[in-house]
Amino acid sequence: MSDNLSRLKSKIITAVPVRNGEEFIQQTLESLARQTRRPDRVVIFDNRSTDRTLEIARAFTGFTCEVSVAEAEGQSMFANFNRALDLADQTEYLHILHADDTISPNFYATMTAVLAEGDGPGLAWCLDERIDEKNAHLSYSGKPDGTVTELDRDTFLQRKAEIGNQAFCATLMKTAGRPVPVRFPLDYPVLGDQIFWAAYGAQCQKRVYVNQALAQYRWHGANNTTFLGPSLQSLVLDEWRTMETNEALRGRGMSGFRALKLKGLFAVRSGIKAKRIRQQGNADYAQQIVRVTKEITGPGLWLAGQGLIELRDLYIYGILRHPRHPKNIYH
Repeated sequence: MSDNLSRLKSKIITAVPVRNGEEFIQQTLESLARQTRRPDRVVIFDNRSTDRTLEIARAFTGFTCEVSVAEAEGQSMFANFNRALDLADQTEYLHILHADDTISPNFYATMTAVLAEGDGPGLAWCLDERIDEKNAHLSYSGKPDGTVTELDRDTFLQRKAEIGNQAFCATLMKTAGRPVPVRFPLDYPVLGDQIFWAAYGAQCQKRVYVNQALAQYRWHGANNTTFLGPSLQSLVLDEWRTMETNEALRGRGMSGFRALKLKGLFAVRSGIKAKRIRQQGNADYAQQIVRVTKEITGPGLWLAGQGLIELRDLYIYGILRHPRHPKNIYH
């Protein structure tokens, strides 16, 4: 074992960034207490909550929560997450867990095992189960078959350019006692995590995908993405900017079939948002999404994408009768 790892006092630190999370933080902490391999430290990074969040955290009896309150009022969500990254050189593994999500009892045992080999930094993520306010199942982010796949750098970055699913709650960083060399960008209020995971994963020795649903991502009316969604820039235009930025990390230009594929994916993703927003009664905003998306994709790819959306919705919500949260504009 390297000197870097042997000197560490913590194997796993869980950082819980939160603002006004009183409704679900108890369940989040309980899921940590049920771990077969518990974190050594749990640190609440409170972004100036005005509800009972800190009262609940300090009263929790499953373990002692450390609390760090943001010095300044009004800092952004990702600025608060960057405070959590300051723990990286104090632990071998760092997990950022939202205060409305939970993890299954064997999350840490499983995820640390797939990253155990090697002394350098690594990144592992698994499937997530989408649940609602009452813990009812909505969907899975994929089909869990138990496989474990190690991705090379280029394949990983291809998936990040395609904005492949990677939930915070389902992601574990192996920092190996070293500072994290990148930060969450503050100019991407919704997709800053996608930029961060790509930049961090590009520098890792190992990138591992675990095809098990070991985390529960909660969709509810107070999700940050719900509040940020009304911005055309953060909802739509930043998504294309994310695709371009992550594709550029591969070190090759975007052209030919690759450019068509990414524009096609963008047409589908934007089309889903436009349809959901239209279903919620905001036809003007939906039309704005259509307009700015077609300027990037062209009318042909846009129309093809809309056909795929209709077939997808018919299969998932018609034939399979999967439930869908009425506030969710992303699926």
